[in-house]
Amino acid sequence: MAIVVVFRFPDEDISKYNSVFEAGEAILEQPKRLDHVCYEDGSGFTVVDVWEDEGSFAAFGPVIGPALAQAGLSGTPEIHRLVGTISQSGTRTSH
Repeated sequence: MAIVVVFRFPDEDISKYNSVFEAGEAILEQPKRLDHVCYEDGSGFTVVDVWEDEGSFAAFGPVIGPALAQAGLSGTPEIHRLVGTISQSGTRTSH
């Protein structure tokens, strides 16, 4: 079952988001992460990832945990069941 993972970082500077990527290619090389979005929300920033399943996200833990700590970030992710998506071409998919 596909999931959506939300990390909220209130009152954090966006430069810390960019610092996470200094941890190496393993941050980027996640074939079971289907999508990634980061946005500033006025007081900080939020990261939203879509994963194939909860196990895939859990396997990313040993990568993202140290990378977040190295960047000076901490937070508990919110995990939600993905219900549906719409692609750029307009294709609607139910999950």
